[in-house]
Amino acid sequence: MELLPQPAPDKKLDLKKELRRYLRRWPWFLASLALFLTGAYLYLRYTPKIYESRASVYVDQAKNRGSFSMADIQIAGLQGGIGNAAINDEIAMMKAKPLLEKVVKSLHLDAQFKAETNVKEVYLFADSPLQAEVLTLNDAKGFPGRSYTVKPNNSGSYLLISADGKERTFFYDVPVKEDFGTFRIRRVAGKPFKSNLQLTLLNPAAVTGGIEAALILGVQKERQGIIDMSMQSTLPGRSEAVMNELVRQYNLEAIRYKNQEAQNTANFIDDRLQLITQELGSIEGQKEQFKRSNRITDLETQAQLSVQNANEATRQIMDVSVQLEMVNSILKLANSANNEQLLPSNMGVPGAGDQLISEYNQLVLQRNRTLRQATSANPAVQQLDRDIAATRSLIKDNLMRTRATLRDNLAQLQSRVSESQEGVSRFPEQERMFRSIDRQQNIKEALYLYLLQKREETSISLAVTTPRARVVNPAYTAGVVAPKSKTVYGGAAAAGLLLPFLVFFAVFALDTKVHSKKDITETLPDLPVLTEVPTVEKDASDLVGQNDLSVYAEAYRILTTNLKFILNKLKGTAPVIIFSSSVKGEGKTTVSVNTAITLAATKKVVIIGADLRNPQLERYISTPHTGLADYLADPGITLEDVIIPSGLAPQLDAIRSGSIPPNPSDLLEDSRFDALLSELRARYDYIIIDSAPLMMVSDTHHILHSADVVVYVMRADYSEKELLTYAAGISQEDSVRRMAFVLNDVRHSEMRYGYGGKYGYGYNYHSDTKKKPFWRK
Repeated sequence: MELLPQPAPDKKLDLKKELRRYLRRWPWFLASLALFLTGAYLYLRYTPKIYESRASVYVDQAKNRGSFSMADIQIAGLQGGIGNAAINDEIAMMKAKPLLEKVVKSLHLDAQFKAETNVKEVYLFADSPLQAEVLTLNDAKGFPGRSYTVKPNNSGSYLLISADGKERTFFYDVPVKEDFGTFRIRRVAGKPFKSNLQLTLLNPAAVTGGIEAALILGVQKERQGIIDMSMQSTLPGRSEAVMNELVRQYNLEAIRYKNQEAQNTANFIDDRLQLITQELGSIEGQKEQFKRSNRITDLETQAQLSVQNANEATRQIMDVSVQLEMVNSILKLANSANNEQLLPSNMGVPGAGDQLISEYNQLVLQRNRTLRQATSANPAVQQLDRDIAATRSLIKDNLMRTRATLRDNLAQLQSRVSESQEGVSRFPEQERMFRSIDRQQNIKEALYLYLLQKREETSISLAVTTPRARVVNPAYTAGVVAPKSKTVYGGAAAAGLLLPFLVFFAVFALDTKVHSKKDITETLPDLPVLTEVPTVEKDASDLVGQNDLSVYAEAYRILTTNLKFILNKLKGTAPVIIFSSSVKGEGKTTVSVNTAITLAATKKVVIIGADLRNPQLERYISTPHTGLADYLADPGITLEDVIIPSGLAPQLDAIRSGSIPPNPSDLLEDSRFDALLSELRARYDYIIIDSAPLMMVSDTHHILHSADVVVYVMRADYSEKELLTYAAGISQEDSVRRMAFVLNDVRHSEMRYGYGGKYGYGYNYHSDTKKKPFWRK
């Protein structure tokens, strides 16, 4: 016979029930929360804190020029911010490896001390009683690092223990020579050295790379020209020292590059002044000799009227000659200059010459800075070489055009002078020669004074050492960035609650067992549940005792009460009650025996062991005797031969299963079984049949027509919910008059009934007055 499953009714989410399922397991949530919070505490306790240090500097837009005009003194250091491109260049220069290497060497960051502790490593910086300095390295690139233990010895010496355990004594401030190079250890005054310290010597390149990676430089749009610096480290004092030292080294480099251009200009001016001084002395000697030989006293009075027209032209010739002399000098230097030589700037070259020379010098300086970090084969250096050559070519072309223009102007002026001289031809030739000598003297004197002024301006430029980067906010520590206590504890609390929730959610989602009465009524709302039998306490009997006031016994009294209510329409005949289940192990025999014991308190009851293949009734009635199988197989055996006292209750008799037959289904299908029941109805008030599981064998199906009620036993946390569909199919058979369920082995936490909220008001579980320990509860 094929049983069609019934569709289960739509289930609505019972929020209260779902919440109760989790709240009943609150110790797991509490234990998980405590575990995670303890882990968070230990994590915070032993994890080094990371601090963020910050600083900000303002980078001046004024270029570091080699020469300095008098007007520049009034505005030095007062210009505004610089553009994005320029500020990005400054940021790149600040993070250049050569500059960071100077910071590393200046602060001795390639030698670190840490205290020996059993819990965590404590690195020392400002509070270290010792200071180590790496003096030389034989192979700076391949140096892997070296570790030592430094032990205090006396006030002037210390013990140095290498990794191989070798112990040596050295004096402070005395270089220690090793196979990789030399270093020395100094004593820091005012700080006690009482315990061992671990010394680690590091590769400077590796330390530089670490600082470069940790140092963050940036600029905000609304504050162009101000560079924000930040650095994260477990030693905030170290981070502050690195940023302050970086700004100092950056300013020193900027001043050095600025003074390099100014010094080259000063050297050029000194050379020219020496040459002009010699030429000026020669001209003055010629003038003196000319006056003495020609006995000339006051040429001004003699030529006042004659040369008024020539004065203006002479003055212009002097100016043009000065310019021509400067152009020739600079052009000569430009023709002989290479890519590393600077040209004198701000010399008053006509046209755009000064601007081109300034750009040329900036390119030369930039090439020299780049060569400190790269070779001449670097594409950037080659590009700079091409730019320098192109700029120098432009300077030459500009100077040559300027010289040609000056020569043309000079020729025109000399022509005007010649014209004026023709008007004074009455003056002796000596006058003309004297004027020529005097004009050369004035030219040399003007050039001499001009160079003196430029030398003074260059000296001022060398003397002015305004820092390129001015500190806006000195380095300071903003606070702890990791680990954050609130975040860690909050995350631990969330994880501690979420983990058991997810575990239980998965358990509940994968759970296919029947747990409570509600699981049955939701699936089969038309079939009654007689009772929920609680779990038997540990070391307690699974049989109901005499005058038993436990919840366990009360469950069976409820079962019999509900059973009588179902059977109250049967008058004058003993009802036949079949106890069965879907599979083995659901407790139908225990339930049937206890039901029989409970009914036998007031009525006469007989219990029949109808599970002929796997007799279980013998567990409670162990007296050997002829049983049901023998009675059905042998017509010569009478009813009196198989009925025995159960020994469990005075009014409870039993018919054991008897011998295990080869054909139990045929025996139960025999009419002799119906005759047995008819005869028993006349003798007893209730007939209880402990049958075989319905799904495993077909034996019970042959006797279902004889039952007034089929009690279907399911076991909590054991029976699958899918078996309810099978049970529903059994209830629809024509031979089944009535069917009811009993849920066996229900946890006390699942049993919630009316009065007082908990089932079992006024009762003790199996009369057990023994107090449970807290962890058991």
